[in-house]
Amino acid sequence: MAAAYVEHRPLASSEHVPTSHYVVIVDGSQVGSNFSTQIAAKNYACNQGYRPVHVARQRHLQDRSQPAHWRTDPC
Repeated sequence: MAAAYVEHRPLASSEHVPTSHYVVIVDGSQVGSNFSTQIAAKNYACNQGYRPVHVARQRHLQDRSQPAHWRTDPC
């Protein structure tokens, strides 16, 4: 299956905007939404069979093309 990315929401240009929830993004589309924690979103992606699952290291940089921004989570 495709790679999954766990991202925070809302996306914001300011680092002072709090995260309200997390979503799972696959092939540029949101497939899972409104998870209260990163681990809940990661578990959803793993249970759906997506591999690899990437979780953001930094909150306000959502550039999926930057490998250093993501850590791969072993499901």
